[in-house]
Amino acid sequence: MDIKDQIINGPGYAIVPIDDLKCFEKLRKVITQKLQSNKSKIDIEKLRIKMMTMSKSEINNVMVGLLSFNQASEIMLKSCRNIVKKLSGEEVFLQRRANIIFNLPGKEQRRQWPHYELMSGVSPFTYIIWAPFHDLDDDGGVFYIDQTKSFKTIKKEHKQGLVNGPLILKNNYNEKPAKLKYGEVIIFNPFILHGNINFTSSMARIACSIRFQSIKKPLMQKNTDYYKYYKVNQ
Repeated sequence: MDIKDQIINGPGYAIVPIDDLKCFEKLRKVITQKLQSNKSKIDIEKLRIKMMTMSKSEINNVMVGLLSFNQASEIMLKSCRNIVKKLSGEEVFLQRRANIIFNLPGKEQRRQWPHYELMSGVSPFTYIIWAPFHDLDDDGGVFYIDQTKSFKTIKKEHKQGLVNGPLILKNNYNEKPAKLKYGEVIIFNPFILHGNINFTSSMARIACSIRFQSIKKPLMQKNTDYYKYYKVNQ
């Protein structure tokens, strides 16, 4: 089963290797540098440990500081160029600003509640690439619900006239977060339910995600304020 068939007709998501790891390493280096409060050199593992001692306000300030860096989406796409072409062709609408995501271990920390991308206004033809900047061998990642199970839950909720209501938020999902090696990404469609759980670790999790779709497919609420036109081979 090729990647497109797997994401459309199979489980709805796939773990695949990055096409251009050197390009992705450049992105990780830039993000690592921008997440530092001083000019001293620090690698991603030391940064993950350092973030464990930062307050929420300090982390928020770091996130605000990333807003000036608007090339992450393009670098991420270039890292996965062949994958994007297989799914959406050579001309796409690309999310203008990539999401740089931080998660800290512990019950009191930020948790991503179960949801699916379609409920936030993206088109049903959108694909999402999610990649950690390091090995992910604990439960600090994201769990993904098989497409068949996701559809059943979404349909039950829609019959009640709800979108991302109690049925989805309070459902007892037993799926474990996916484990990835550095250099692997997860690609999934916007119908897949996903989220994370409280986890224990000595280090924070740092990841990046982008959304894209073919320019031949219609947009929804997420229009060209959210996306930009991009030629995959440029």
